[in-house]
Amino acid sequence: MRSPNPLVIAKRDDRNQYLSFNPCEKRPQATNKYPNQLIRFFATTLTLFLLCISLSAQQATPPTFFGMQMNSGTVAEQPWPSVAFRSMRLWDSAVHWSDINTANGVYDWTLLDKWLADAQSNNVRVLYTFGQVPTWASSNPNDSTCAANPGSCDPPKDLNADGSGTDQYFKDFVTALVAHNKNSTTGHITKWEIWNEGLGNPRRWTGTIPQLIRMTQDASAIIKAANPTAGILNPSFGPTLRDSRALLDSYMAAGGGNYTDEISLHGYVARQGSPGEPEDLIHSVSLSQAILTKYGQGHKPVWDTEASWGDISNNGFTDPDMQAAFLARFYLVHWSLGISRFYWYQWNNELSGALWIPNPNDARLPGTLLKPGIAYAQMYKWLVGAQLSSRCTAQATIWTCGVSRPGGYQAETIWDTAESCHQGSCDTLEYTVDPKYTQYRTLDGDTIPITDSKVPIGIKPILVEN
Repeated sequence: MRSPNPLVIAKRDDRNQYLSFNPCEKRPQATNKYPNQLIRFFATTLTLFLLCISLSAQQATPPTFFGMQMNSGTVAEQPWPSVAFRSMRLWDSAVHWSDINTANGVYDWTLLDKWLADAQSNNVRVLYTFGQVPTWASSNPNDSTCAANPGSCDPPKDLNADGSGTDQYFKDFVTALVAHNKNSTTGHITKWEIWNEGLGNPRRWTGTIPQLIRMTQDASAIIKAANPTAGILNPSFGPTLRDSRALLDSYMAAGGGNYTDEISLHGYVARQGSPGEPEDLIHSVSLSQAILTKYGQGHKPVWDTEASWGDISNNGFTDPDMQAAFLARFYLVHWSLGISRFYWYQWNNELSGALWIPNPNDARLPGTLLKPGIAYAQMYKWLVGAQLSSRCTAQATIWTCGVSRPGGYQAETIWDTAESCHQGSCDTLEYTVDPKYTQYRTLDGDTIPITDSKVPIGIKPILVEN
């Protein structure tokens, strides 16, 4: 559902009624009530040190690590986001295949051109995600189980289950899109993700692995012919979902890695009725990394192209302090795992991951940056240009990650998963830090001197500095 009125955030805007990759598998929480799981998390972290091919400990964190997704309100009337980021993903942004290619041979580039112009103006790199077969091109045009328009999750009607067929409808769209992008006088798409949640979400894709491989082959050939340096990402998968990991295995076994420059995953950790725990991603990524390594793909950069705390109408996760804590912990975990980019979903979505809300009287005004939005801005300041000096690990329920910068700067991020926040009040525990640390920063943007090496730690990470 798209909102014609940019004065309010569309509940889903260009997103459908289903939260993509919202797993219902039961997974334990990392709290002081589950010591065995904490041991598992710690062990997994050590395993990931060996498994993950990461440059985080050697290179300064680039601004492109921070990615953002926005719905079409941003280009309709709302201001550009007030927080800093350098990567954006065009998905649920009203530029899907079905939005642009409205009939066979008919294309509407209006909104895409606005996105590309804004990308250039704000020095942001663009990732385009393929998805949503137009109803007119669908092999099952009356399929109402799809996430978006009828038939959007079904293969094109000129593509057979074994991957044979002309695949002309898709090739025509890719050809037109790539040509339009190449001729753009403003911004340009440089990375291309082949099918949103194609590996494991039947509301997004009901086709076969051979069909995905064929579409990837065709798209890759067209894209690379126009720009040999363009990057191709695989159909995204959910590392927390067993079935999705199995499809990743099948896709790579069928040769999908031959057309993949960066690995795309969606890192939602949600469980039924809960946003999940950000630290759970560590174990899930280790399982996925083993699959990638098996097929010689373990050295490629890993991108989380979509994740957040999920749909609050399903999980009830509405406390703004807890949302801020979740976001910060999630970015720190991604950083520690060596994930190269993390695209937050979604800046201006009322239900899923909202960081900002518009002014109710005039959408063109600055609006309100919410607590998790403030936390996003702080994480950008904490991490961009910094190096990961030690991976995020847990001692009981207390997590720490080492941070360093040139010139002798040393710091640690610290949080305690046993604590919580409720109605504006957050529990904390007095914690002793190394005497070399003289001040700490909070997710609210405050800088506070440290007295007697004691700091209050809670569910919201802090940054202690020398």
